[in-house]
Formats: sequence, structure tokens, C-alpha cells
Amino acid sequence: MTEPIAGTTTTLDVGVTAWSAPNPFGEPTAFVMVHPSAAPDDGTFADAVEHLGLRRLDAGRDILPIGTDTLYASLKAMRVELCTPDRVWLSHQVTDDWTTNAIGRRYIVLVIGTAPLPGGADADAISAYLADHTSVHAALVKIRVRFDQG
Repeated sequence: MTEPIAGTTTTLDVGVTAWSAPNPFGEPTAFVMVHPSAAPDDGTFADAVEHLGLRRLDAGRDILPIGTDTLYASLKAMRVELCTPDRVWLSHQVTDDWTTNAIGRRYIVLVIGTAPLPGGADADAISAYLADHTSVHAALVKIRVRFDQG
């Protein structure tokens, strides 16, 4: 599945995957991964990693939170919206189980990959992708209530 990243001019096909899995403490956690689907990164994902302050997903390193003044998660019906202070950056459909885990932790784990991962990848392909720490970056994104005006 590919979705555009709102407000970007990228011509890349963007893959978005959401899943739940235990965090290192065994607690059910909600994850969202964004990556190019076919073509190599044209700089869009590398720029997002730098702007958002994500860190490489190296073993033994903590995943740090992003300040809500930069990016926050908003849950809206069966969707998660990743929002900057002035716009929705990304919107993706999620399940009830995913939403329950996100609410329970009060954050989601955002993963941005800079290497292509073909659409329709199964769990084994995603696990192998995540194991290549040189192209995978992560941060915690806090859930915040968003009030739409209008």
C-alpha cells in the first residue's frame, strides 16, 4: 500500500505499514513504518529523519521521543495521523488492536526506512528490513489530542 506524505513534493511511492508488537519490556506497542516502496530515496526520507531527529535503530540504543512541538500522533476513527504543528504529515488506516496499544502506551514508535521495501512485504521481509540498522531510524511519537477548528 502506498500513500503520499502530505505536504511533500516527492514523486516516490511511499509504503506505510502499521503493526503491534511487544516493546523490549514486553508491553504491547503500536508501530508505524514509512519507507520508499521501489525507487531509492530521493532525499525525502533522509530529510525527514534529520528534521524529526530520528536515530538509527542500532541494538542497545534507546529510542528517543520527538517533541510534540515537532510531531505528534492523533487518533481519528480507524486512522492514525502524524501531525506537525500546522498540518497532517501522514495518515494511515489502523486496527482497533493497534489503537488500543497506542492508547495504552500513550505513544507510537515511528520507523522511517531510507532503503526501498516493496509493497506487500510479509512479516519475514519486514523483520529482515528492520534488521538492517544502517537504513532504519526510529523515534517515539506521543499521542496528543487535536482539535480541528472550523
